[in-house]
Amino acid sequence: MAEDATADIKSLGARLRARRMALGLTLAQVAEDSGLSLPYVSNLERGHGNPTLDALRAISGALQQSLSDILGDEVPEGSFDPAELVLADAPSSLQAFTRTDRFLEVADRLAESQGVSADEMRTRLMVGMASAPRRSTGDPTEEDWRRLLDAYSLILGDG
Repeated sequence: MAEDATADIKSLGARLRARRMALGLTLAQVAEDSGLSLPYVSNLERGHGNPTLDALRAISGALQQSLSDILGDEVPEGSFDPAELVLADAPSSLQAFTRTDRFLEVADRLAESQGVSADEMRTRLMVGMASAPRRSTGDPTEEDWRRLLDAYSLILGDG
């Protein structure tokens, strides 16, 4: 039973982080918007803690998502969106890069040229970038992410 609870909180944390990243929000923004402390929200995203229903309601509001979606009540086991899993494990340097003016401007241009919403294009780009092969040593730098974004821009015809 304890293993099930641990798996549930880890799954919840992955959903919270993926949603936050898809919205382009920082942990601090979610904490502030929900009225919760930054360490509390961070711990939940990492699959630690025992959130109260009130805390989950506050976070769901900050993430612009229903409480049932946050809790995953309607999601059958094994049908978790692979994109959410990729985003949940994305490097922090990518999270920071996706909040830059450059990333947002390119995503907006690509969204228009591809006929999709800006949110959809940002998510597609983040998933692609998080899934791309990385350098053999060290974390990717902002320059690495810029080069990758430039490559996607060329591939998608925004060049």
